[in-house]
Amino acid sequence: MVDTLPGVSLFGIHKTLYLLQNDLDFRERLRTQPEAAMAEMPLTVHERQALLTGDVAELYRMGTHTFLMSRLPRFNALGGLTREEYQKRLSTVLEDPRP
Repeated sequence: MVDTLPGVSLFGIHKTLYLLQNDLDFRERLRTQPEAAMAEMPLTVHERQALLTGDVAELYRMGTHTFLMSRLPRFNALGGLTREEYQKRLSTVLEDPRP
């Protein structure tokens, strides 16, 4: 189990990732205007930055659900993160399991 970082609620991250999977209009806005799409989401600056940069290792450290995160490469959102790059970035958590 991963503890969440102080000031991180996860609700905004999970809602963003849920909408990515289930809301076609939101998904397209994330692909074409990610900053504008996320401006309406209840995210902290830290959460928003991790999503915008595709920092899946940091999202994992925050406690983000891996099933929801795995949708990032599937839907080509937030910078076109590929499956290979997603796996490479997430593997850094195993190499450096710092909190």
